[in-house]
Amino acid sequence: MAYTVDQSSGTGVQGVADDIYYQVRDTTNFAEPKYRYLVRITIDSVVIGTFKQLPNSANCAVFRIQDIISDYVQQDETILRLGQYDADNALSLTTIFALNEKAIETVSVEFGYEKAATVNDAPVQTFLPALDTTLKAINGSLRSLNVNSNAANSVSQFELTNSSGRLLSVTTPNSNSQIEQWVLEGQFGALAFLNGDDVGSDNCNYFHVSYFTAAGVALNTGYFINNPTYGGVVPAAGLSDEASILYFGAYPRNLELQNIDTTLRPSNNATWDYYEIQAASTTTLAGNEASQVYRFNKFCDTRYNQALAEVNIPSEYFLSWWNDVGGIDNLLCDGSSNVTQSIKRSSFRSMGGNAFQASNTVPYSKGSQEGGMTSVGNLTTTSITLNTRENNPTNLNNLIMSLVNSPRVYIYSSALQQPSLPKSVNWSRCIVKGAQIGFKTALNDKISNYTIEIEISRRKPNVQ
Repeated sequence: MAYTVDQSSGTGVQGVADDIYYQVRDTTNFAEPKYRYLVRITIDSVVIGTFKQLPNSANCAVFRIQDIISDYVQQDETILRLGQYDADNALSLTTIFALNEKAIETVSVEFGYEKAATVNDAPVQTFLPALDTTLKAINGSLRSLNVNSNAANSVSQFELTNSSGRLLSVTTPNSNSQIEQWVLEGQFGALAFLNGDDVGSDNCNYFHVSYFTAAGVALNTGYFINNPTYGGVVPAAGLSDEASILYFGAYPRNLELQNIDTTLRPSNNATWDYYEIQAASTTTLAGNEASQVYRFNKFCDTRYNQALAEVNIPSEYFLSWWNDVGGIDNLLCDGSSNVTQSIKRSSFRSMGGNAFQASNTVPYSKGSQEGGMTSVGNLTTTSITLNTRENNPTNLNNLIMSLVNSPRVYIYSSALQQPSLPKSVNWSRCIVKGAQIGFKTALNDKISNYTIEIEISRRKPNVQ
């Protein structure tokens, strides 16, 4: 039978924000009654649908399936406090890595056709197992805007096999091939990475952490082992989808609270100005690198980041979001912000008084506080205008572009807590408001910052 898959976007890791397509051709049966090309898609051993197409003008068909499978992949929400809590929000000071739930899914694709014996008969489906294929889908894009959809994607950039491998972050290397971020000591956050032979990352066994002074003097170095003891999975062939993308609590507060290696806490390296994280295949970093260097530079303290002494929670705003490449990214915004609340009220007028109880023994009375206009069913939404710290726009642009384009954004600040309730370190979902943003360049703007307006997703509780 001359049924072939002539063209496809490929196997391996694919992003659902890119075209995932298959062009099929049947030179034998295409003219049969009620002929349709078929593709059947299975995720997690569940058939999510069988999809049909008529032959086109060349008697072929093209199936684009990314929109079908995009609803089945999404980054995780509860992995931002690794080092203190695990992915189930259970207290754990020895969990610095976490598995994913649906950040990557194996998609099985079957090809076939249906036809009828005559125009009056019902069509019969036939699938061709020899053409079956699979791919691993992530919630992002691995193909830049300036390449054709039939060009190979860039997943190899995110394979942790050597010193050029990148984590699933939109931050890009500087002139020294280091990926830099600016942080504060109270900041939680996490980064995602591909893990295991099946996704091309077979060397990310250890994550080395090294502290330095501003002059580049080494203060301390150590590593975290990517294994189940610490929440991870040793990279190998045949791993489950849950183990094929992992999260690492790489930010200062994560490192501070973990109890795996207390010498790697920022407070035990008090004069640090930056620390570097790099994956490696062994306990010896030099010559065994499996990723680029991720440098975390410490911002200086200002009057806008005064920590709350009782729980050591900073007053800044920390943002985290689902990024463009299937992972998560993080950004610090200053405590200098404008908080506004919009209230939608329903109201009615009441008479007040005790007219229904008045009698010869109970005189009629209406208190000064009774009656008149009464507010009911208030709906309060909270918006915050945030400002990033001043920085070279080159260091911010990719993060800001990803943030404003993200479908899922989270924020934490002590300023969001109700004053009368206990403080916590939970995150709230929010959305980025506004339909337009102007981007800056180092050539024109030198050192600059961005202003972002967000709205808290949940309304403020009101007493009824």
